[in-house]
Amino acid sequence: MKWTKEQSQVIHLRNCNILVSAAAGSGKTAVLIERILSRITDRENPVNVDEFLIVTFTKAAASQMRERLQQALEQALLADPDNEHLQRQIMLVPMAQISTIHSFCGYVIQNYFHRIGIDPSYRQGTESELALIRREVLSELLEEKYEEGDEAFESLAEMTMFNRSDEKMEEMLYSIYDKAMSEP
Repeated sequence: MKWTKEQSQVIHLRNCNILVSAAAGSGKTAVLIERILSRITDRENPVNVDEFLIVTFTKAAASQMRERLQQALEQALLADPDNEHLQRQIMLVPMAQISTIHSFCGYVIQNYFHRIGIDPSYRQGTESELALIRREVLSELLEEKYEEGDEAFESLAEMTMFNRSDEKMEEMLYSIYDKAMSEP
């Protein structure tokens, strides 16, 4: 495959952590798979697949990453069938840390609760529970702002698009929040 200058840089960069952010369909997964594969197959300093932490934003992306990595390792093994290191890597893929940040944090808490001081019986909130908490927090925040009498906030609240209820303002704030959270 022909890589761009930036993609090649990501693939070959060593001795540092990286954050890859690019538009959908730009080849992030292919580049990261190539980077991981190049580290695993490095003749001088090979790395085991279970030594990586690969974090994605969605479960679907994590699943796709694991599947593509498995396929890439199998292809590499076809080219070098006697390579014991590659054979071992294929067996290690299921143990590799390829997950969402939420799943990885859950793993850390469940496996190291005694070292980090968190109750191991915690549970993550469901999407509906988290949405309810988010609504409650925003409602409390708006109430606080009304009570403070902040001029800038009152000017915002008095805009014609918001003057009938806070619902439109809440929608706008959620939209801004969601956009901000999708940025690296």
